[in-house]
Amino acid sequence: MNLLNSIKTILFFMVAAVTSFTYAQNGGQPKLVVGVVVDQMRYEYLYRFQDNFTEDGFKRLMREGFNAKNTHYNYVPTATCLGHATIYTGTTPSNHGIVSNSWYSRDLKRKMYCVEDSTVFLINHSGMERSTANKHFSRSPKNIRTTTITDELKLFTNGRSKVIGLSIKDRSAISPAGHLADAAYWYNGKTGDFVTSSYYLEELPDWLKVFNASKKADSLLDLSWKPLLPIGHYRNSTVDDDGFEKVFKGKEKSVFPYHLKELRESNGNYGLIAETPFGNTILTQLIKAAIQGEKLGQGLETDFLAVSYSSTDYVGHNFGIRSKEMEDTYVRMDREIGCLLKTLDQHVGKGNYILFLTADHGASDHPTFLKSKQIPGEFYSTKQLNKVLNDHLKAVLGDDDYVAFFDSTQIYFNETSVQKNRVIKEAVVFLNSVDGIKEVFAPSILDWNLGNSGMGEFIKNSFSPEESGDIIYHTYPGWMNERAFGTTHGTSYTSDTHVPLLWYGWGIPNGESVKQTRITQIAPTLSFLLNIPLPNSSDGQAIEELFSR
Repeated sequence: MNLLNSIKTILFFMVAAVTSFTYAQNGGQPKLVVGVVVDQMRYEYLYRFQDNFTEDGFKRLMREGFNAKNTHYNYVPTATCLGHATIYTGTTPSNHGIVSNSWYSRDLKRKMYCVEDSTVFLINHSGMERSTANKHFSRSPKNIRTTTITDELKLFTNGRSKVIGLSIKDRSAISPAGHLADAAYWYNGKTGDFVTSSYYLEELPDWLKVFNASKKADSLLDLSWKPLLPIGHYRNSTVDDDGFEKVFKGKEKSVFPYHLKELRESNGNYGLIAETPFGNTILTQLIKAAIQGEKLGQGLETDFLAVSYSSTDYVGHNFGIRSKEMEDTYVRMDREIGCLLKTLDQHVGKGNYILFLTADHGASDHPTFLKSKQIPGEFYSTKQLNKVLNDHLKAVLGDDDYVAFFDSTQIYFNETSVQKNRVIKEAVVFLNSVDGIKEVFAPSILDWNLGNSGMGEFIKNSFSPEESGDIIYHTYPGWMNERAFGTTHGTSYTSDTHVPLLWYGWGIPNGESVKQTRITQIAPTLSFLLNIPLPNSSDGQAIEELFSR
């Protein structure tokens, strides 16, 4: 009996030692963190379209995870590149430096793309492409001034964690992956392949070469885009073809079905896939290939997979937030999330990963739709506004070329303009008299002059002296830069700032909260869940409800 007890005691301590060793090796951490961004997803889509959702996608995340129901962006403009940068840096554009998808470079005297990098080259199926004709594809995260949560994970594990970014859009793969990523991969609309840049690699990995060789884009472009469910099930969208939707070349009306095989030649060829839900399908297929090919979640350290579904944004811009096409896209998006969760369960194990799902911005109603419902809505034209502003400045200050760059939220003036401060002040007075413009700010010369509006916080959070415009202006609700169809985004109004934020998996309690959450709280929350340092410019404000037990 004593011998048996001794054996039991020895076995107990052997098991305990192995368990303790395993726990120590991964620090009691999840095997994988998966960040999912659904481009242009309004929070309300979780509920407006839920009647046609399965139990395995969005509903599973809400049923078993945590729903931060009142999550908002707190800067302008609300757009893709800075949205992704903000999610992963845990700070605002004023610190991370990505003030828009593109901005005017005063040094280069031209428009600059957020992830452009002239020192690197495209890496495609044939290797490094050094042709200057492909400089458009030179991409890296070098313009992000701060660390990301993915950088901090890499630093904490001394490079042992794997970090991969995947998206249709280059900026949506690169910004989340950070400076130290193993790689970021995005879709090349000219070839139908996924590519990267020499910032990360000199050659595509074997698993991606196999994926590209399978020509999945061709297979998907042989399909027709028609409603996944009988059209009568789509009760939460307007009529098919409401008069302000994009009409693809080769079609007479914006109605189902879309025979992609017939349309691709005159609508961007391989690029067409991004404008359909099948752009999300090919990304889900890539995610599965990456998890298997990179063996994510199979090592001793926590890995990080950052993915961004872009086709929801393209469909929104083309067809609008209340279209049949948008409802069908989210019915299909729900199935993509279900497929992603199934893949993670199979290859990483349920309970072994953290997943969060959010969006980089929301979207607004088309003004024509608003007016048809007796709701205020109007258009303005940045092109026309640029002209009348320049003409006014010439009339008042003398003949000169004053405006260097003009977009839907910011204005840059030429550095050569005489008395630039006087130019800015005169422009502020003029713009304040323009119909549709609610507020005008000149942060660089007017001591912020932010008044008493809530917009003041948004401007402070957005302004980076080197990258931002000399003037930042803000329109009334319902006003949109002139466009014939679909929708856009970029304002500080809740239509553009309110996004979903769902947490699921390892260490995540079940529940929900209506307490206002800032998008900048995602990265600090991950830092505390993983017990790793905060990104270096984050304010450290985590979502406290996730730590209540």
